[in-house]
Amino acid sequence: MSEPTIYTEPTYGNWRKPRTGGIGKLGSLETGLLIGGLLVVIILFRFTGALGGAAALVILGLAFAALTVRDKHGLSMSQRIIGRRLFNRSSKSRRNIYRSGPVGHVPTGKCRLPGLLATSELHEFQDSFMRPFALLHMPATNHVSVVIEVEPTGLALDDRENIDAYVANWGAWLSGLSKTSDIVAASVTVETAPDYGVRLRHEIDSNMADSASPASREMMEEVKVKFPQQSAVTRAYIALTFTTWRPGAERNRKIEDIGLDLGSRLGKFTEHLEVCGAGDAHPVTAQTLTEVVMSAYDPMLAEHFDAAHSQGVTPPVSWDNAGPVAHDAGWEWYRHASGFSKSWVMSVAPRGVVFSNVFEDLLTPSPDVNRKRVTFLYRPVSAGSAMDVAEADVNAAKVRASATKRPSYRAAAELASAEQTAREVAKDASLINFGMVITATVMRSSDARAASYEIEDLAGTAQLIIRPAYGSQDVAFAASLPLGLVLPDYVAVPARVREAI
Repeated sequence: MSEPTIYTEPTYGNWRKPRTGGIGKLGSLETGLLIGGLLVVIILFRFTGALGGAAALVILGLAFAALTVRDKHGLSMSQRIIGRRLFNRSSKSRRNIYRSGPVGHVPTGKCRLPGLLATSELHEFQDSFMRPFALLHMPATNHVSVVIEVEPTGLALDDRENIDAYVANWGAWLSGLSKTSDIVAASVTVETAPDYGVRLRHEIDSNMADSASPASREMMEEVKVKFPQQSAVTRAYIALTFTTWRPGAERNRKIEDIGLDLGSRLGKFTEHLEVCGAGDAHPVTAQTLTEVVMSAYDPMLAEHFDAAHSQGVTPPVSWDNAGPVAHDAGWEWYRHASGFSKSWVMSVAPRGVVFSNVFEDLLTPSPDVNRKRVTFLYRPVSAGSAMDVAEADVNAAKVRASATKRPSYRAAAELASAEQTAREVAKDASLINFGMVITATVMRSSDARAASYEIEDLAGTAQLIIRPAYGSQDVAFAASLPLGLVLPDYVAVPARVREAI
């Protein structure tokens, strides 16, 4: 007689931030700067004497401390100072203020989207199942994005074995992205917003029978008044970002060609999502995507959109007028049309091991936040270069571990983690860079502080270390939208320099 098996809930982890090898905790760029600075000091000692050499040594020490002394978010003093000065320069030139519409500064008189989305173009095609889907084109980066709306039913009544299968299938779906040559990024956005009850009230009024009893009428009237005040709606979107250039092609593909190509492949992505616990997965139309973006920048429009749809009316919207009439990007907060938002970015992923429900509280509606978006950003490493990246990571970890006779526990743990990752990649696993952006929106500035405390508490529950997107609130707000923006491609610092720090 066999013994019954005991279920053990799996754990997840082994996330690590890639670093280059150097002396101690330094990266390769910092190590090179240190060696170069010491050579300059030695030369000054030789030709200017002890006084000049000592002064150069002090200056080198201060400059090196500004580059290497980091806070809990991994930012150095020089990075914080440069960021603040760049924002002050932008504020003095009023580049953080945007005015559009007939009385704004946009030449066409339209409410164009601000910032990174200013040059975006929205098209619509049909997939192989004759479903219309929106195709967002970003000319600045030669990227196009397709947005898929999913309807997860929740895991409250699911067995733990089913939940584990969902997580495994989701991991396999993400792993498949690195094996598709033209996919450069993916994002998952979970948005919670108030349910204004417009559709509920319309449904009750249109179906109320004339012969209904007074008690029934009184009960339904109470539902119309009280239910919308205590409910919220949760929506989830997945954005896939493709490059317009394919290996071996002489030029970028035309939008029409890309639309036909993605239309034939989109069904595969939506079909595989259904086994990940995402429920019904269907592409988002241009109309829906425009309404989502407009509601984010001007939250008061959401109720009007619900009212129109409840009466069977399609609101007349266009991508050229999807932006806010005005916005003011501050150092810590972002004022846009009728909303007041603050965004955070993940600086440190959960340390150690976690369970599959680690983000459950963060993704549920929050009483102190009117609208909340949690966006997970993924950038898959191509299957052809994944092993090279993993081996380089192991070599860098070995350099740091062998830099001293007694390596620290953290250095030894990083080496073990890098070696484990390399072993998994050698068995056909995938490497994916990931991050997170959290945006909280309130309708009144007086509610901003309570919303900020709420998000920071929820991040602590999720074992995340987050920091406000100081000086880049408008950029972080756009990145949290389900549009598939690839932020590293907009950064002026070359990728090689960023990776070496």
